Amino acid sequence: MGLACRLSALGLLLLSALLVCIRSQDPESVFAIEGEHFTFSPKVNGTIREITWMKRKNKVAEWELDGSPTYFSSLAERGVLDTSSGSLTIKNLRIGDAAEYEAQVLPVHDVQLQSTKFVLEVLAPPPPSVLNCSVINDQIRISCAIHFSKDVRYSWYQGGRKIIGANSPVLQLKENADPTEKVLCIREVSKTKINETISLSSCFPSSPKSLSRTRDGLVAIFVVVILLLFVGALFVLWKKGLLSNICCQIPTKHSAVYTPGKQNHTEDDGYPEKSGQKEDPEYENELAAHQSDPETAVLHSGNNNVAEAESDEEKNSKETKSVNQFDLFCNQENPGEEKNSKETKSTSQSQLFCNQENPALQP
Repeated sequence: MGLACRLSALGLLLLSALLVCIRSQDPESVFAIEGEHFTFSPKVNGTIREITWMKRKNKVAEWELDGSPTYFSSLAERGVLDTSSGSLTIKNLRIGDAAEYEAQVLPVHDVQLQSTKFVLEVLAPPPPSVLNCSVINDQIRISCAIHFSKDVRYSWYQGGRKIIGANSPVLQLKENADPTEKVLCIREVSKTKINETISLSSCFPSSPKSLSRTRDGLVAIFVVVILLLFVGALFVLWKKGLLSNICCQIPTKHSAVYTPGKQNHTEDDGYPEKSGQKEDPEYENELAAHQSDPETAVLHSGNNNVAEAESDEEKNSKETKSVNQFDLFCNQENPGEEKNSKETKSTSQSQLFCNQENPALQP
């Protein structure tokens, strides 16, 4: 009897040990991107009465029935424990959160613990990249590939519509696609999404004709701007009354001052007797006649002076008429100067008449 009792006690001990044995499994490897919210989801059979989360054998969260969750260490402000499912969420993942985690769950009406283990790997975000586009064999080829240590999921959108079946890093379209449309590539790593957009017009190189048209358009715009500035400047001058003054100061073809009289100068602007050149024969005849008969010489000289005065008067009349026409235009722009112009014209005519009556006074 003693031996039988001892064996029965030993069997009960072994049974108790089996009942409190924790069912375990191999750790599940998971990963997430830095900055994401990651949730551990343990496997639970039955209603949870108690749950404890461990990180490298250190308690980070626990909960008991009719109580509130308690958080430890770094999860004090970033941990969220769901008491109904036993899941643990870590907000704003950090590189230091990478570790082995274990959930120990005790269901209601059960003395056996249920254990689930995870190995968490926290990765830096994927590097940014630019979409590459080219035209090969009458097809538009757009590349959206990135180099990453984990699997990347791709999806494509054209003109706001998802392209069914396009889940590779390279998209091929027909060359006759609408160049005004845009193509969107979405890359997903864990819960992180990276969106990149490209316009189909950038896939086609600019032709020389289009560049020439663009250059011609810029030149035309430049010329129009210059003309508008010039016209604007003229308008401002006209409004301020400065345009008429500028017109009156512009010299004309017949604006030279007329000097009556004629001097017998040589080509080197000297008198014949001083330059050594031959004198004019008519001038020699007049000189000889003056020496022989002074009265005849004076009469002959007077006739020549009258003829020259008449010729000069005709020439001066034409020049004065041209000057008066120009002055008339200026006087129309500046009525205040019309009176001075008339007085100047009267004085010029009076001086011309006096020169004609007294040829001897001419220089």
